[in-house]
Amino acid sequence: MRQHVRITLAIGCGLLAAQLALAQTAGTSAQAKGQSTPDASMQPAQLNTTTQATANATAQVDAKQLRERLEKKAAKVPAQARTKAETQLTATVEQVNQNSAADGEATVATRLATEFGISPEAIVDERKTLDVSWGQLMIAHTLTANSSAGVTIEQLVAMNKDGMGWGQIAAGLGLQLGSVVSSVNAESRVAHGLDKADGRVAVMRGEGARPGTSIGIGAQAGKGAVGAGAGLGLKINH
Repeated sequence: MRQHVRITLAIGCGLLAAQLALAQTAGTSAQAKGQSTPDASMQPAQLNTTTQATANATAQVDAKQLRERLEKKAAKVPAQARTKAETQLTATVEQVNQNSAADGEATVATRLATEFGISPEAIVDERKTLDVSWGQLMIAHTLTANSSAGVTIEQLVAMNKDGMGWGQIAAGLGLQLGSVVSSVNAESRVAHGLDKADGRVAVMRGEGARPGTSIGIGAQAGKGAVGAGAGLGLKINH
């Protein structure tokens, strides 16, 4: 009889211990689940951060590859020609900057914005964001409008700030330096208010120019818009 009681008590104690262990396990699982919830909620943010980091790294690689490609191509152009173009372009930038100070920021912004087909507010914001002068921004827009390489204003400005001259950049884009200087001078006349902004960016020639822009017969330098250039909204320079 006593042995039966002891067996019954042992079984009861065993069941009680099992229930306690089960309850403790359930509590631990619930606590672990509760702790994992914040981590799960952080996953989208972590994913966005990783995606952005990957995008930045890709952009840096692309920028490096673009620069190397332009430097390699520019090296094929005689150094004397690049130096001459660089001197002329630098002088034009300085003239635009000096006149912009005299004419006023708003006036120059309106002229260039009309010429490049954007709003004055947009070009002012662009200049502030990129932290460049009006002359530098004018050249970047003119090159971008003519290049078939699909380069952006930001990419050109970044390379220029990083030590590449505008002549070297233009040569790297496959543009004829003589036409580059001529076209930039034409756009500087717009910036100065000597020519009216008409939304037709002066044409540059070369293997890297947009298809068709080197075809046509011009009237005045920087003013006539005919032939294929007219269809692209570009001035034909001679």
